[in-house]
Amino acid sequence: MHSFRFKLFVLLFIPLLFLSQGAFAQEGDAPPWPAEPGVGDTVLEPAAIDALVTTAFSGGPAYDSGWVAIRQNQVLTLQHHLGGNLDDYVVIMDYKAKGASGINQRYYGGMDFGAKSFGGMRNNDRVGAYWRTLTTDAITVYRRPEDSYADFVRIRIWLDPYPNYDSGWVYISPGSAMTLHHNLGGNADDYVVDMQYRSGIGVNQRSFGGMDYGAKAFSGTRNNDRVGVYWRSLTNTDITLFRRAEDDVANRVRIRIWKRPRATYDSGWVSINPDQAKTLYHHIGGDADNYVVDLQYRNSGLSGVNQRYYGGMDVGSHHAGSLHEDDRVGVYWRTLTANSIKVYRRPEDIYANQVRIRIWHYWQPTTPDYDSRWVSLNAGGPAMTLGHHVGGSADDYLVDVSYKTEDNNGINQRYYGGADFGTHPASGHAPDDRVGLYWRSLTGSTITLFRRAEDTYAPKVRVRIWKMPKPDYDSGWVAISPNQSKTFNHNLYGSVYDYLVDLQYRNGGGVNQRYYGGMDVGSQHVGSLHENDRIGAYWRSLDNNSITVYRRSEDKYAQEVRVRIWRMARPGYDSGWVVINQNQAKTLYHRLRSDPANYLLQMWQYDTTFNYTNQRHYGGADFGTHPPSGYSANDRVGSYWRSLTAHSLTVYRRPEDGFADRVRVRIWDYNRRQYLPMVRK
Repeated sequence: MHSFRFKLFVLLFIPLLFLSQGAFAQEGDAPPWPAEPGVGDTVLEPAAIDALVTTAFSGGPAYDSGWVAIRQNQVLTLQHHLGGNLDDYVVIMDYKAKGASGINQRYYGGMDFGAKSFGGMRNNDRVGAYWRTLTTDAITVYRRPEDSYADFVRIRIWLDPYPNYDSGWVYISPGSAMTLHHNLGGNADDYVVDMQYRSGIGVNQRSFGGMDYGAKAFSGTRNNDRVGVYWRSLTNTDITLFRRAEDDVANRVRIRIWKRPRATYDSGWVSINPDQAKTLYHHIGGDADNYVVDLQYRNSGLSGVNQRYYGGMDVGSHHAGSLHEDDRVGVYWRTLTANSIKVYRRPEDIYANQVRIRIWHYWQPTTPDYDSRWVSLNAGGPAMTLGHHVGGSADDYLVDVSYKTEDNNGINQRYYGGADFGTHPASGHAPDDRVGLYWRSLTGSTITLFRRAEDTYAPKVRVRIWKMPKPDYDSGWVAISPNQSKTFNHNLYGSVYDYLVDLQYRNGGGVNQRYYGGMDVGSQHVGSLHENDRIGAYWRSLDNNSITVYRRSEDKYAQEVRVRIWRMARPGYDSGWVVINQNQAKTLYHRLRSDPANYLLQMWQYDTTFNYTNQRHYGGADFGTHPPSGYSANDRVGSYWRSLTAHSLTVYRRPEDGFADRVRVRIWDYNRRQYLPMVRK
C-alpha cells in the first residue's frame, strides 16, 4: 500500500472527507492537549488511517446477487452495474443444492465425469458451474448440463485496487508452466490468491483448476481435451501457473495476492486421506451466507501449496505422470453451516495430502434477539430491570441502548453512561446535576437501567440485544487496575472501518457500562464515591493491529474489561471523518429514509494531536478539579450524537473538548432487505 497510486489516492480523497456543513453554537477556544497515561503511543497518521480501503475478504461486498435459481444448461447474466476498473474486481461464486451438499463449491469451474462417476451420476456427465464474460456492468454464470450441485448460485464482487502483488495480464502458452516472482516475503500461509483468465468470452474462471473433457465435449473441443489453468508451488517469493495442453479459455492469466486480514476461522493444515470427507468445526455462528471461504491444499512434491483441479476433476485419456485415465483428483468443500464445513478429497488425488480452510465472516445486523421498544424511566430511580430472556451466555451479547425525548434531542446518546455537570452546566441545568443513563447487571435473562437524578435526556429508553456470532477478536475478561492503560493486540489487519468495536466492563455488580467513556464525580455523589473521583473506562488508539483501554484513576466499576471486534458488512451510511470544531453542532444527512428504530449506529472520534481513533469521554463529560494535563477544572469534553431521524442526525462537540477534532458516524439499517427476481425451474 505504499505505491505511488496509493499516495495519490490519499492526496485526492482525504480532503473530500472533510467537506461538510454545520452550525456553530459559538466560537470555542483553541483545543487543549489531553495527557492521561499512555496517550502518546499511537501509530497511524490521520491520512493513513483514512486511506485504509475496504479489503476483499474483510467487509461486505460491493455487489451481492443473493441466491439465484439457475437451471441445468442455463446461461444467466446478472447486472451489477458497479462501473470503475474491471481489474479491481474480486469475484466469489458459491453454489447451493438440496441435500448433503448445501452451500458448496463442488466441481467449481466445471468438470466432466469419467468412467468412475459417483452414485446417481453417469459417465461423462457435465457438472459444476462457472462464471465468465465479466464486464463493468454484468457477469454471466453457466451451469453445466447434467449438474446437480448448483441449483442456486450466488455472486459477490468486491472492489479492491490494492493487492500486495498483481502480475497483470500475462500470456502463457498451452501446455506450459510459468513461474511468477512476487517476492512478498513473510508467511505464505497469510496469502489469499485470486486467479482469473481472459479470452474471447471475456474475463472468466471457466474450467478453473483444470478439467478434462469427457465424451460430451462442447462445440469446438474434442473428447479428452485438457483445459483450464491452475496455480501451484506457492512460496513467499514465487507462484507457478500451468495452462493445460488444449486450453482455449485462458489466453491470458492474472494472479493477484493479498496478505489478508486475519480469518475468523483458520483450520491450519489438516491431513486428509484420498476418498475422505472431513468435517471441520468453526463454530462462527450467525448467517453462513455472510462467510467467505478459502480452500488451499498442499503436498510434499512439486505442487507444494496449490489449487490443482480445484473443485474436482476426472482424468481423461491424455493423462501424464503418475495419473491414470478416469482417476478422480482434486478437492472441494461442501455442506457449509454456521458451525461446520466439510472437505472432500477425491479417491485417486495426489495433490492434497493436507488441506486448509479459512473463513472470513462479516456481520450484517439483523432484527435483534430482544427489543424493549421505548419504555419510560424516572429520573433518580428506581432502577428498572427488564427481562429479555435471550438465554445462552451473556458473554455472547451485543447491547445497544439509546434514549428519546420529545424535543429537538429526539433519539440520542447524550451523556451516555452518565455525567455530572461542572460549573458550566447545559441550558436548563444547575452545577453538579447528574445526567444521562447507564445499564448494568447484565445476565442471560435480565438487564438493569438507571437514569440519573437530574437527567432530562432519557425520559424514554430502548434496549436492544443481539446474540452475536463469534467475534473476529475477543480479548476475554482481563483484569485492569485503576489508572492503567492496557493495549490489546487483535492483529486483524484490513480496514478499521470494517470494525464494530464493543467495550464492556464488570465488577462484583456484574457486566455494565456505567460511566462509559469516563466521568468526574460532582458534589452530589452517593455511596462510596467522592467529589472529583475519576471513574469509568474508555477505548482509544484503535488501528488495524491493536486497541488500548484506559480505566480511570478512582474507578470502581471496571475491575475487568473485555474488547470484542466484528468485521461488518458495508454500512448503509458512512460519514467519513468529518471536521467539527469545539462547541459546534453539525447536522449529517444520511438519507436512509427508513424507520430509525431499525438503525444500529456507531460513532467514533479522532484526536489529531495524538493521531488516534477513540471513544474517550464518549457522550460528554465535565472535568472536576483533577483534569488531565492541559485542561482546566470544569472543562466540558467529548462529543455525542442526537436528533436521529430517517434523514439526518446531529453531532455535537463540547466547548473545551480536545478528543474529537473529527467524528465519524456509521449506520446499518437492518430493516432494509434486497428482494431479487428469482429464475425458477
